[in-house]
Amino acid sequence: MILFRADGNPQVGSGHIMRCLSLADAFQTAGQAVIFVTADDSFQDIIQRRGYECVVLHTKYDAMEGELSVLIPLLQKFCPSCILLDSYFGTPDYMAAIRNEAPLVYIDDLNAFDYPADLVINYMLYADKLAYPRNKRYLLGPKYALLRKEFQNIPKRETAVSVKNVLLSTGGADPEHMTLKCVQYLREQPYGDVIYHVVIGGMNQDVTAIERLAATSSHIVLHRSVSDMRSLMLKCDVAISAAGTTLFELCACGVPTVTYILADNQIMNASSFGEAGLMLNAGDIRTNRQIAKDIFGQLEWLAQDWTLRKRMTERMQALVDGKGAVRLAASIFRELGLSL
Repeated sequence: MILFRADGNPQVGSGHIMRCLSLADAFQTAGQAVIFVTADDSFQDIIQRRGYECVVLHTKYDAMEGELSVLIPLLQKFCPSCILLDSYFGTPDYMAAIRNEAPLVYIDDLNAFDYPADLVINYMLYADKLAYPRNKRYLLGPKYALLRKEFQNIPKRETAVSVKNVLLSTGGADPEHMTLKCVQYLREQPYGDVIYHVVIGGMNQDVTAIERLAATSSHIVLHRSVSDMRSLMLKCDVAISAAGTTLFELCACGVPTVTYILADNQIMNASSFGEAGLMLNAGDIRTNRQIAKDIFGQLEWLAQDWTLRKRMTERMQALVDGKGAVRLAASIFRELGLSL
C-alpha cells in the first residue's frame, strides 16, 4: 500500500492533491493499493470519486506536528510500503517521525532544508540548480512531471496561422482573484474574432461576479468542472496560466503560454520557463497593479508572432511527454528497493 499525505483547500489551492492523484493513478495501474490522508475534508469527495479511500484527520494543515498523535497510529494500522508527503508545512521533526514508520518520499520544489526523507522528488525545470545535500537520493527534472494519463501520447502540434481561441486558467482556488480581474479587463477591450475560454476552479470565490460579467459577452465562454482539460487545451491556440503544474500540461499539449506568479513557490517556476524560452512571464500579480494589462499585452505580442509560437510549441512538447507519473512510480519503487 502507498499512503499519500497531502492537502488542498482555498488557502493552498488544489495543486498538491491533483499531482498526487496523478501519481496515485500510476501506482494503481501498476497494481498497488493507495490511500490518502488529509487534514480536512476539502478534497475528500474528489479523492473518493477518483476511486481512493481518504482518511480525514480533522487537524490544522499548517501545523503538521500537531497531527502526529493521530497520524502515527494510522501509519501503524495501514503499514504502507512507503509514504508520499506533499506539503510545505512538514517540519524536520514531523518528517523524521513519520519516516520511522515507513520509507518517506517527499515531493519538493523549494529545497527549504535538508529533508529527512529517503527520496526527494522535484520535477521543476530548475531542480538541478538547487543546492541539494548529497546525503540522499533524488529524482529531478521535467521527465517526472506529474500529469494525468490524458496528457500522454499527444501528437506534435501544428501552429495556427492566427489566434482564434485563448485559454485562461488561474488554478483551483485563485486567491488573488485573477479570473475576475481578467474578465473585467476583457469586458473593456475589443474582442475581434477571438474567443476566451475561462476555466473557473472549484474553489474560486468570485463565481457569481464572473458569471454576471461573462453573460453579456459571446466572446467569453466559462468552463466549470472540466472533465477533459486536454481537449480544451488542444482547442486553444494560446493560453494564460498561473505558474503551477498546469504549465507542464500546457507543455504536453504544445500551447504557447503567458504565465504569471501568484505565490512565492511559483517564482522560480515562472522564471525558469521564461528564461528557457518556453513561455512569456508577465511577473508577480501581488506586486503589479496593472498585471491584467501586462498579461494581455504579452498575449497580443504572442498572437502576432507565428514564428515565436511555433518555436515555443516545439520546445514545450520536446520537454514534456506526459509520462512522468508512470516513470516516477517505477523509479520510486526501484530507488527504495521495492517491487511493483
